[in-house]
Order: sequence, then C-alpha cells, then structure tokens
Amino acid sequence: MKFASKKEEHDFYEQEATEEEYLNWYKNQNQAKYEKPSVTVDMVLMCYEKPADQLKILLIQRKGHPYQNSWALPGGFVEPGESTGASVIRETKEETGMHISSSNIEQLHTFSRPDRDPRGWVITVSYLAFIGEEPVVAGDDAGEVCWFSLKRKNDQIYLTHGEVEIILDLNTGASLGKDTLAFDHSEIILKAFNRVANKMEHEPQVLQVLGDSFTITEARKVFAKFLGVNFKTIDHSNFKKSLMKFFDEVGERPAAIGRPSKVYQLKENLFEKDL
Repeated sequence: MKFASKKEEHDFYEQEATEEEYLNWYKNQNQAKYEKPSVTVDMVLMCYEKPADQLKILLIQRKGHPYQNSWALPGGFVEPGESTGASVIRETKEETGMHISSSNIEQLHTFSRPDRDPRGWVITVSYLAFIGEEPVVAGDDAGEVCWFSLKRKNDQIYLTHGEVEIILDLNTGASLGKDTLAFDHSEIILKAFNRVANKMEHEPQVLQVLGDSFTITEARKVFAKFLGVNFKTIDHSNFKKSLMKFFDEVGERPAAIGRPSKVYQLKENLFEKDL
C-alpha cells in the first residue's frame, strides 16, 4: 500500500489494520530504531542468626570478569521467555544452591543507569528476600559464597566476613575502605536496607528472618539492627502494642528465668508481593 505520509501509514496500521498486520509492520518500522538493553536480576537475601544476634546478607565472590574476585549480590541475566521473578529464583539456586520460592521474594527496585555495567547497557531488576540462615554452596559462576554480617554503626553499614570489611555510607551512598562491591551493588544494598528501615513499623516482613515463630524480644532485636541501637532502648510494651495487628499468638516458650515468653507469627496473606 502507498501512503501520502508517514503519519497516514502509522495511523492506518495502528487503527485500521489487523493486529497481525500491525505487528509485522511494527517489527520493520519501529523496533529497528531502538537499541535493546540486556536485563539482569540481583537478589538481596537477608537472614538473622538468633544465637549470635547477627543480621546477615548473602554475597558471592565473582569468579570471572568483570569485577573478578570482587564480592557481589547473587544474580545474572534473564533468559528469553523468562520473567524477572523466575530468573532471580533460578539464579539464586544456581549460584548459591539455595532454593527461594516466589512467596519469599519482593521486587525492590529497577536500576538503569547506562554506565552501571562495563559490558554495555544492562538494566537490573533487584529483589529482596528474608529467610532463616541456611548452608550455601558456590555455583559455577561464583568463586565463593558467604553470609556476611550486616551491622549499622551510626550512619554507616558494615558488611564483614573474616578479614573482608565493606563499609557503606547511608547518607552519601559512598563505599568506604579497601574492600568494595561489584557493579552498583552497594547502591542496591543501601536501597534494600533503607526500604526495610523505613517501612518495617507498618510492613514488618523483615521478621520472616526469625522463622515460623518469634518472641517480642526477638522482634525488637531485629528492628534494632536497622535502627543501629541496642534493642533494650526499644520499649517492649509500646513495640508490642504498635505491631500486634500484624501478629497472631501461637503459644509459649519456656524461659530460663521467670514466666514463659509468648510466641507469635506473622499473619498469613498480610502483604501483597510485587514480582
């Protein structure tokens, strides 16, 4: 067909032609104009070790370039026909040996700065998950995989494992010290940390790190990690009163001294997940 103008051609295929005719025309007319980015996923996986009272985050040591030997979040490229939610579950399993279900994860943020990956234009969709600490095994793309302790000191976050210490500034986003993270993963971790800290009083999914049940004291300890305070400064009665609408009482746990502690769990289907 001949058209008097590009606009007439566009309007015909968009408004009058069949959808099949439109899609064939679109592939030839428009898609070639736009360069396509690659898409990756990154997983911020947090746990809490009760006996040691430590909040932890899972990192892998990159086996190859770019950022060879640097520490990074688990993740990788989205495969054709795969959703980002399915991809982050697959990549976490392949790189760490850990199975995460869709009920465990929530979408965090999309990072799209054009220079974020030296390999080219790569957009990443990040996810956040809270689980109990589990053994991990490095996959083929990872030199090592480890749980790093995560501690807040004033306005800085310290990620430590053995002699490795990564320091992130909550105000400036700067990575301080000799050890750094690959890509923009420091930015992703800070985004996750602030997401939890800013919403945990009205969306306390982070308490999933405590497993199926917990005491009010254990919940206070987790909150204290994100506030950077001693849990004893969080008033027990006020804390319980403000969060009870999210909890179901499920029993009692014997205490070493005094009365048994009441045990709670998060209400089911309380939070919607954006995958």
